[in-house]
Amino acid sequence: MNDAYDLRTPEQVDLEYEVAGLGSRFIAILLDSLIQLAVMLAVVAVFALGAVLLGAMARDLVGANSTAFGVVGIALAVLLFFVVTWGYFIFFELVWNGQTPGKRAAGIRVLTTRGEPITLTHAFVRNLVRIVDSLPTSYMLGVAVMLATRRAQRLGDLAAGTMVVKEHRASAPQTLEALPPEQALAPQQAVAFTREDVALARDFLLRREALPAEQRRILAREIADRFRARLASNGLGGGVVAAPGATGSSGDTVSDEALLAKVAGVRR
Repeated sequence: MNDAYDLRTPEQVDLEYEVAGLGSRFIAILLDSLIQLAVMLAVVAVFALGAVLLGAMARDLVGANSTAFGVVGIALAVLLFFVVTWGYFIFFELVWNGQTPGKRAAGIRVLTTRGEPITLTHAFVRNLVRIVDSLPTSYMLGVAVMLATRRAQRLGDLAAGTMVVKEHRASAPQTLEALPPEQALAPQQAVAFTREDVALARDFLLRREALPAEQRRILAREIADRFRARLASNGLGGGVVAAPGATGSSGDTVSDEALLAKVAGVRR
């Protein structure tokens, strides 16, 4: 199975993700299962204590009809078991942007196959199908499907259009420094860029230290050329439109990464 997955964004920029394999996903599900077990044991302990207290109160108050409390207690226990078992994954993957505590510890994250953050629908579908993936036992079917697919997707991922990728956070800067006002784009230039443009520029700047020098230069040029074309087509290229090979030494041009930094500073 190839661990690399190449993705071309709508801006025609190639990005590469490292697909999470069986090892990291096993660690994640093991940690999540231990957390779920601890939560369910706590729930059982609370319900056991509550059943004893309610049973004693019911005998004093309603006598023979006290069995109704036991039925209600069992129904609530089954409901909570379902919530903890299946709602756990849906809740954390939605709130933590594709991660559960186990996935976060293992350094992996769920994304759509387009490289975008998952939504409630994605989280719900992929975890609902988890019931099928776990058949006949111990996720045997899910593991078999993962081994047979290029992006290591189980049935839930195939149904939801998601994949699990590894995160590489150690070498990437965590924040972007704000540009001085005199280095930022002019207001009439800033309005030419969309939220997606700003997010793309920021994503590159946060990941650039992890890229090989040549790949970093090529990727910066591809993105910057599209930004320059956007400005030039609107007659707003003054000060940032550079001829091929420009390095920012001229007072009328800026380097590729400098332009990306300007776009990343828009609407901050």
